[in-house]
Amino acid sequence: LADGRAAMLVGDAVQHGTPAASVTRHVRAVLAPLLALDGDLVAALEQLRRTMDGAEAAYATTVCAAIVDPIEGDVRYSTCGSSAPLIVATGGRTRMLRTTGGAALGEGQSLSPIAVETARLDRDEVLVLHSDGLASESCRVVAAELDGHLGKATADCGAGPAQDEPKVMTEEVCRTTAGEMRRTGTRDIAVLAVQHRPKVAGFQLKVPAVAASMESVGEAVGDWLAGLRSSVEDGAGMVLAVREAMANAIQHAFVGARIGSVTVEATLLTDGVLACSVRDDGRWLPPIPSASGHSRRGMRLMARVADRMMVRREHSGTVVELRRRLHHPVSRVLTASEAS
Repeated sequence: LADGRAAMLVGDAVQHGTPAASVTRHVRAVLAPLLALDGDLVAALEQLRRTMDGAEAAYATTVCAAIVDPIEGDVRYSTCGSSAPLIVATGGRTRMLRTTGGAALGEGQSLSPIAVETARLDRDEVLVLHSDGLASESCRVVAAELDGHLGKATADCGAGPAQDEPKVMTEEVCRTTAGEMRRTGTRDIAVLAVQHRPKVAGFQLKVPAVAASMESVGEAVGDWLAGLRSSVEDGAGMVLAVREAMANAIQHAFVGARIGSVTVEATLLTDGVLACSVRDDGRWLPPIPSASGHSRRGMRLMARVADRMMVRREHSGTVVELRRRLHHPVSRVLTASEAS
């Protein structure tokens, strides 16, 4: 969502094949824009129920929806005929939240009203939404398996995870939960997880505008992105784009002048978009096409990697701004006041 919270949704249709796919598409098409508008769970689910009332294919469709602040840990959720969410704590401990008592969708509007419950995640705890099939006994099995995974990881690395690293990973939670649901005979499985993570400081580095600086900056940017647990594709792509922007500044901003500096800054916006800038303090000359025809190749590469790229000329130099939505961010960057 625009304010940094995450909307989560898991549903289960009684129908199979094409009718089921049609119902699930409808659920997403109705809920996604409504939740993105203001995060009002009750209003969104009531509107969904009105659109599905009386539809034969939608009868007894179950939905569990939640609005989560991954940084503060606040959770608001509603279960419409669905199982309640599961919380996995460090050490593999689990607890099942209470259902809100709502009826399944497509059964008429005269039934129980949409109700919402609240919960709170502690640091590193994982909220798991899942399709039906995870009973209390299964929760104990999941807890034991996660505890075993954690113990093995601790033994393998000698001293356990680093202080800033979560002791339970969302991927491991999803794999273990889905595996247990399959073991108990559940065929159609959906598992969705979000983790409460602390904010991290933004990135800023100023270096001499020389080729030797490119490798160290690339490594530093890559390490910072790894701290956000971004995907490999996101990390490699943004490192490549930053290096290309630096190369352009080094080659073109200081021709016939003293060597200046390049400043790289990056932050993760509340909507999950990475904002990165590469700023030089030189004066660019008009580009000269190369004999090999590779003029502006770096600019085209950056434009392909980034969702949005903009070059801005200022009195003090040139700024290349890059934007890319990360596919797997689990931390939010500290603001300047929070970092201080």
